[in-house]
Amino acid sequence: MNGMERGMCGEDTINDFLIGLDDRIPRMSDRARGVYRLLGWPRFYEAFQQVLGARALRKRFVDDFLRPFSGARLLDVGCGPGSLLADLPSGVEYIGFDVNPRYIEEAQRRYRGRGRFFCASIEEGLPGLGQNTFDFVVARSLLHHLNDEEANQLLASARRHLRPGGTFVSSDPTFHDGQSVMARAVISFDRGRHVRSPEAYRSLAEGSFDSVEMRVIQGALRIPYSHCVMIAKSSA
Repeated sequence: MNGMERGMCGEDTINDFLIGLDDRIPRMSDRARGVYRLLGWPRFYEAFQQVLGARALRKRFVDDFLRPFSGARLLDVGCGPGSLLADLPSGVEYIGFDVNPRYIEEAQRRYRGRGRFFCASIEEGLPGLGQNTFDFVVARSLLHHLNDEEANQLLASARRHLRPGGTFVSSDPTFHDGQSVMARAVISFDRGRHVRSPEAYRSLAEGSFDSVEMRVIQGALRIPYSHCVMIAKSSA
């Protein structure tokens, strides 16, 4: 991240979240031209999500899979404009970060006082979070933007930052058996270049977590689409 991006976020104290990450690892490899570039603007992104009916999917993600409780400490990796906060119960201590400074500015405008937001890439991370301090680490629509090496390092770091018995929850598009031709075609146009099968997502998580539960969700949006929700825990 260059100095201009860091200044736009108003946070100059961002240190490493992903401890030990190699600075030579490139940023997430995404499609970023044409209409994909427009998705980097929060209001266009949110309008697009509204057209898709993503609010209902997000609420289901929180209620059925994340299940946060009042007093929980939650880290949202790749938080976008902070929309997850709209469906969290009161009393959750929320920290979110994203590489896009426009997303962070929008999140700070909407939710200031309800959470803390930082502008940082996966490689750079956040200041002084400490290990074993979070009840939940969330990565929505993030793993399919990361290659295997980046994803493995993210998952390992998530485990380090979770308290014993804490939970990592992710949701990403997926290719799976029995998927409709239309859903597969739509997902193939996603910005992320690393959409995986449920088995491939599980294989990544099993390198860092003792217990990994998978669920494939179909028909949750207004277009043909499939999501893989992963719930991972460690006993210690």
